[in-house]
Amino acid sequence: QRAFRILTEEVGFLPQDIIFDPNIFAVATGIEEHNNYAVNFIEATKLIKSHLTGALVSGGVSNISFSFRGNDPVREAMHSAFLYHAIRAGMDMGIVNAGQITVYEDIQRDLLTAVEDVLLNRNPEATEKLVSLAESVKGSGKKEVTADAEWRKKTVAERLSYALVKGIVEHIEGDT
Repeated sequence: QRAFRILTEEVGFLPQDIIFDPNIFAVATGIEEHNNYAVNFIEATKLIKSHLTGALVSGGVSNISFSFRGNDPVREAMHSAFLYHAIRAGMDMGIVNAGQITVYEDIQRDLLTAVEDVLLNRNPEATEKLVSLAESVKGSGKKEVTADAEWRKKTVAERLSYALVKGIVEHIEGDT
């Protein structure tokens, strides 16, 4: 609050020009003290948004899944689920490899439950359960998007949106 006050009242910054990064740290590390890191970021985001009106919140999303490096399906699910909850809490921007996220609603239910149990620290055995499940989904990654021509008949804005969500790059140059 002190930094925000100084920047807005003494230096003359506009609140919307101030970006806070409350830090996103890895969860599911096996160290109990790390279990609440995702929850801490979400709660910090809520506090920033409620007490520092107009300020923006950013964070390095891929940090959250560092414990699962090498397992892209789990990392993609963690990034997507974390973004889902962090954005609802007020996060304005995230630093993330767009190729390492998936549509929240498309995450396998059992994987989503296990990931959210870890992210939201809902279960003391959450890390062990996700580690067990992680082996069964390793290598399953994103499925190649089939060439469904229907989306190509939509407006340019709809095609670009679809391509961004599905990770299709073939038509971007022609559509822009």
